[in-house]
Amino acid sequence: MVWVLGAVVLALVVVFAERMFLAPEDQLTPEDLLALPHRKVRLTARLERYLLRFVDPPLRGVTLDFFDGEQKLGSAVTDSTGSASIEIDSGPVGVRRLRVVSPRADEALVIRVLPGDAPVLVVDLDHTIADVSPFRFAFLDNRQVKPLPGAVEALRWLENRFAVIYLTARDHSFLRKTREWLRLQGMADGPLFIRRRRFWSQRPFDHKVERLGELARDHRLVAGIGDLPADAKAYLAKGLKAFLLDPKGIHPSSEGVVRVRGWKDLEAQLGPTFVPPAR
Repeated sequence: MVWVLGAVVLALVVVFAERMFLAPEDQLTPEDLLALPHRKVRLTARLERYLLRFVDPPLRGVTLDFFDGEQKLGSAVTDSTGSASIEIDSGPVGVRRLRVVSPRADEALVIRVLPGDAPVLVVDLDHTIADVSPFRFAFLDNRQVKPLPGAVEALRWLENRFAVIYLTARDHSFLRKTREWLRLQGMADGPLFIRRRRFWSQRPFDHKVERLGELARDHRLVAGIGDLPADAKAYLAKGLKAFLLDPKGIHPSSEGVVRVRGWKDLEAQLGPTFVPPAR
């Protein structure tokens, strides 16, 4: 028994040594934004040393460069939390796909620039667009993760009526994988608002209420779609129309929550007759 324990400890030491010294990986997590036209916005990214899933200490004193295509917008050095930021002008209405670059990582940062009165639709991911749980998503190849029936087609149609953003309680270490899955489905890869804090330090509900509150300061969030009562509760708490995707009819009715069985129902609910809640 002792030798087995020793072997396990040795294996862990080897893994950590390899990750830390021989083949280190950097984990770069930019924060996507919603912005008003031609306003000052702060671009922020966090750099960590990826050792194992959820074991990723911050990297301090590393220069991050921010690019718009080949144009360098600025640079900043990471602080004790691994974070660095610069301030830029948001630019005109549209989608800006920027890049954040470290010595060993290169990630996208998406800014959706909207007028303040543009209607915004907030969409969850797991069991809402993607037919997968957060746990299974961590272990599956993206090609094995299928969208829910009708989700991709419905969202492409809804993008003609709303500015669609994604709000998920997935851990920030899944940012790249999530972007790649959205791209694989032929969907816009952002803005994507993902966890800042780990699941053991912040409930999904609190994370979503916090991010919705930030987004609602300058933008007109009109509706949210999720698969859990806590999602609907978060949407209602910030004044959104709440849609609960409940294909099996397992969730109880709740005041102010519209339960739907699938994406065809959502298309009908969010069609031309949809009346956004008053601001």
